[in-house]
Amino acid sequence: MIPRLFVPHSPRIGEPLALDDAERHRLLRTLRLTRGDTVILFSGEPGEWRATIVDTGPVLRVEPVAFVAAEKDSPLRVTLILGLTKSGAIELAVQKAVEAGVDRLIPLISRYGVCRPDARQSDNKSRRLKRIAIEAAQQCGRTRVPELLDPVGWSELPPLLTPDPRLLFWEAAGDQGARLRALPHPGAGVTLLIGPEGGLTAEEVRLAREELGFVTVSLGPRVLRAETAAMATVVACQVLWGDMG
Repeated sequence: MIPRLFVPHSPRIGEPLALDDAERHRLLRTLRLTRGDTVILFSGEPGEWRATIVDTGPVLRVEPVAFVAAEKDSPLRVTLILGLTKSGAIELAVQKAVEAGVDRLIPLISRYGVCRPDARQSDNKSRRLKRIAIEAAQQCGRTRVPELLDPVGWSELPPLLTPDPRLLFWEAAGDQGARLRALPHPGAGVTLLIGPEGGLTAEEVRLAREELGFVTVSLGPRVLRAETAAMATVVACQVLWGDMG
């Protein structure tokens, strides 16, 4: 497989780009590439660029040689709001949600969330999660990296919501919750809300349903881990309404 690299700006054919030290190490040391080898560049627009390694000196440079029109992102815009969990769980959830085609990710600080980082830890966590999102997009062939917001509290959530249908996946919904396959097609986008490993409080569920307009949806009789529920819901929506299946 040809290595894929995310670049923050659209490349120009014939104009070499300098890559950072992390990509230099990955391409030259880990993948053992050398001058003349091919890589793929993408910048968040439909399509990607074939590029050639032209300089392996102290600064690694690649030169775009051709543009390839391609649209690999789902027509369904999925926003995933995920209760902030311990590091390993949310990192896995972000990685797999990106692979499944999520469009936007919003970590949510909630009462029963195990992880409650201070300002410095929050900055570090956000940088790491954004790097994981980039690496997941590179690996799975997407041409765009989903938007990943910094963690927010409930009071900061309303202005971040779009007019799309909003679904709350709640383990206590039981038979009272709607079934995903019985819901009407959401149209162009849908917002999904998953609680943290400790679940959501009754007040948080009330807030989501009565004030933020979320519809309670059941994932069936089994209680899933937060990271499993995040992956399952995105994939299920992509199968029903997106580009899977």
